[in-house]
Amino acid sequence: MVVRVPRLIQVFNVQCVMCGRAAGQLMNGVFVPNQRVRNPVPGKNGSRCGECGGNLYLEPDESVTPFMATQIAAQRTAAQQQALASNNPENLRAA
Repeated sequence: MVVRVPRLIQVFNVQCVMCGRAAGQLMNGVFVPNQRVRNPVPGKNGSRCGECGGNLYLEPDESVTPFMATQIAAQRTAAQQQALASNNPENLRAA
């Protein structure tokens, strides 16, 4: 009997050295930006924080399975859409 173990996806948090903001995550080599802050900007020696211009560094996070990564991504997308909908002035009604 062969037991298949799902391969893990490496996850790193991309943080700013100066202001500590989370710019996003690096999941299996793909950058996933944090929608709540400005995107990193390209610099001469690598990307810089979109908020303060500070250096960015990678902080290892827990590795996840591909299934877990899709679940996390779906939850984040739903939360971001809900936040955008609640901030939309068309959705606000007078009492």
